[in-house]
Amino acid sequence: MGAEFASILIAYGIIQLLDANVLVPILFSRVVNLHPLAIISAVLFFGGIWGFWGVFFAIPLATLIKAVLSAWPRRDLIEVS
Repeated sequence: MGAEFASILIAYGIIQLLDANVLVPILFSRVVNLHPLAIISAVLFFGGIWGFWGVFFAIPLATLIKAVLSAWPRRDLIEVS
């Protein structure tokens, strides 16, 4: 019984790792229009700063930062008169 439980536990762990580190960033990247590596980096960064709440709010914060950077006027596009 112990070997069966260990094999199920290992299989579950592998599935969880693939889901959390591959599938979720790819799916969220399509929804919020961010690169999967940007999502992983945001989760690591904000999670390191604010712990659980940083991980919880990492994708919305990364999307907000991307929107602000996209809307920010660039110096080469500003007309100087």
